[in-house]
Amino acid sequence: MVDRRGEAIGTLEFVARSPSRVLILETLAEEGVASRESLAAEVEVVRTTLQRSLRGLADRGLIRERGRQYELTSAGALVTRGLSAALERVSSANRLEPVLKRISAEEFTFDIDRLADATVVESTTANPYAPVDRHAASLADATHARLLLPAAGAKPLETTQQAIDAGATFELVVTTSVAETLRTSSPIADVFAPIAADDSVSVSVVTDEIEWYLGIVDDTVQIGVHDERGVPAALLESADDRVREWAIDRFDAFQRRASAFERDQ
Repeated sequence: MVDRRGEAIGTLEFVARSPSRVLILETLAEEGVASRESLAAEVEVVRTTLQRSLRGLADRGLIRERGRQYELTSAGALVTRGLSAALERVSSANRLEPVLKRISAEEFTFDIDRLADATVVESTTANPYAPVDRHAASLADATHARLLLPAAGAKPLETTQQAIDAGATFELVVTTSVAETLRTSSPIADVFAPIAADDSVSVSVVTDEIEWYLGIVDDTVQIGVHDERGVPAALLESADDRVREWAIDRFDAFQRRASAFERDQ
């Protein structure tokens, strides 16, 4: 029996392990036909490497030479479309990896491709607080924010106060441990007290664990994750409508299970 899957994997391996072979296929897909000289200028590899790549692609039925010009075969066009789509997905996964590797796929009830255009701000050695800074800056400009908080920090609370002073409204759901921090731990408690007292803010407490931060800040969804030490590691932002629907459903589910925050408990 012919192992079609094994053949497919072999072809994929041959093409994908060489960036120049991928570029040859993509160039022919875009240009239609190309000479050896124009491919050499585009791919920028030595002549012998280019010759081996062209011969290998032709031997696998992906390209053919006609009149000193190269073009994709129908099989090559099909492979190139699939390969380009796969590379785009892998590129997205690599870019989103700082967040997605810390969240189970089961948590997302939408097609994960909806996050393809999301942005990620990652903590780095040069700027370890980059996710927190981005989160805080977004709150300062918010008009309405709904936040599931697994932790609390002074800087986001300070920008929350700025937004409230400008007329913004906030809905906060926190864990019992975060609620205790907001009540008793200076300087966070001092910053939070006037926020909790403001009529434009609702604060509720849930006994469930909130494993990662979720924010709906106007039309943008934020997902924030921490490392094993509890330090903010990355923040994802998406303006996709389906992602926003999912975020609202998740927030509402937590809020329904929550009870009102008591400032003097």
